[in-house]
Amino acid sequence: MSKMKQLDEIAQGVADVTLELMNDSVDWQIADLPVEGDEHYAIHAQVIQMAISKMYKQVNTIADR
Repeated sequence: MSKMKQLDEIAQGVADVTLELMNDSVDWQIADLPVEGDEHYAIHAQVIQMAISKMYKQVNTIADR
C-alpha cells in the first residue's frame, strides 16, 4: 500500500471519530436550548459547520508559522 493511501486511511479514521465526538458534544452543548425537531437539527448542523471552520482556521494558522 502506498504511503499516501495509508495516510488517507488514517486521516479518514481520525475524521470519522472526530465527527462522532463533535456530534455528541454538540448534542450535549445545545441540550438546554428550547428547540426541537427541524430547528434542533438546523442548529446542530450550524454549530458543527462553525466548529469545523474554526478548526480549519486554527490549523492553517499553525501551519503558517
